[in-house]
Amino acid sequence: MNIINDIITDFFNCCNLPVMAVDIDFNEMCKVGYNPLLEKNIIKYDIYKDINFDSDDSLSLYLSYENDINFIIVSISRYNKYRGYFVIGPFKCKNDDNNSIPFKPNSCLEYLPSIILNISDSKFSKGMSNLKFNVHVKKAIRHIHENYTHFINLDNLCNDLSVNKSYFCKVFKKETGFTFSSFLNNYRVEKSKYLLEHSDLSLLDIAVSVGFNTQNYYSIVFKKYMDISPLEYRNTISNSNL
Repeated sequence: MNIINDIITDFFNCCNLPVMAVDIDFNEMCKVGYNPLLEKNIIKYDIYKDINFDSDDSLSLYLSYENDINFIIVSISRYNKYRGYFVIGPFKCKNDDNNSIPFKPNSCLEYLPSIILNISDSKFSKGMSNLKFNVHVKKAIRHIHENYTHFINLDNLCNDLSVNKSYFCKVFKKETGFTFSSFLNNYRVEKSKYLLEHSDLSLLDIAVSVGFNTQNYYSIVFKKYMDISPLEYRNTISNSNL
């Protein structure tokens, strides 16, 4: 719960938009930036009845109602869309004299899901380092942190840990919430984001430097976790610094 609260607090501080986290049954877990008027809009428009990811692979959903009342719903987890949701809003996309509801131009909307998911990835990654994992899981995570730039083979890792592969995969998924390959790829993507932001390296050089064999595969994995391509991410960062 503390991690979820930290995520929405950081998002609010960055974007100045009200945001709450709800579980899969839409029970409120925590919220920040709300006043009675903003909460009244959530009740008035009954937004939860419109949340439906069943036929969509996207991690976010845009809801718009009368009087220019808008919300963005983002899955808390990239890997399990039915774990719960971040509810961003209400906000307006047309700047008027009503200062009681925050304004965000349409040009910002496509980036808001990525921003909160980036914060989420960072918080969960840091939080995991403090958890009391099974000794094999802890050693595997340390191995990823120290060797993500190189080829990592799960069979060889299990042999080094002297643990049955099937047992290890089951325990790793149970304790981290991710498969081993998902955890590894997500960690590599997170490391590549720093290079996209702070270096002029080509996408191929970045891909290889964080452990991907090809630029194409790196781009596929990056978009899977970030909803945008590495190039789009780099351009977004560049434009925000102008």
